[in-house]
Amino acid sequence: MSKLTATVLAFFALPVITALALQSPPDTAPASPQSAPANADDAAKPTGDATKPTGDATKPTGDAAKPTGDAAAKAEFTMTSPAFKNNERLPVEYSTDGENVSPEVAWTNAPAGTKSFALICHDPDAGQFIHWIAWNIPADCKGLPRGLKRAATLDEPKGMRQGFTGWGKSKGEGYLGPAPGKGSGDHHYTFTVVALETEFPADKVFTARELRSAMKGHVLGKAELVGIFSR
Repeated sequence: MSKLTATVLAFFALPVITALALQSPPDTAPASPQSAPANADDAAKPTGDATKPTGDATKPTGDAAKPTGDAAAKAEFTMTSPAFKNNERLPVEYSTDGENVSPEVAWTNAPAGTKSFALICHDPDAGQFIHWIAWNIPADCKGLPRGLKRAATLDEPKGMRQGFTGWGKSKGEGYLGPAPGKGSGDHHYTFTVVALETEFPADKVFTARELRSAMKGHVLGKAELVGIFSR
């Protein structure tokens, strides 16, 4: 081959070789733009549900969720009877038409510091007529049994005192039951037990008015029970 021919071939072959070289891939590909965080702050942020507390981790458990001490409601001082329910009929046996005996009564949740109880039964529909008053009922007493003895002082409960009713001294001390006028409608016989932070001298005698006056300033709590009776 002549020098002239070789020179011409080299002149045309050089651009082809250069073009092929430019199309060859580099030995190492650059990282994809989607594989790296946009900035350093995003790289430090937790993603997905990793930022949320799960399950019961957000709820107090067990007794931690319950109020304690003064936050809990205090039990109410209440009075009940197995003979009748509050604001229901008082059985005839507890009236002057029947056996004329005192009904069994009970009370619960007496206030702390109670040293004695007093009890008054009256009829507000007959001018506050008194059917029973008692005082110096022992602090550990939880109620009174049916048919208590009619006397000024009792041995059971020990030391309990009773006073006169609205009928006066002629009928003696102790309970006397309902005797409403015929056709006068329903009467509401209200039994009230009073928790006191004191007790009275053993020989002290009261009328209902005097007892109410003596209790002033000493009352820790009251509970009531109402029996309805009519003729």
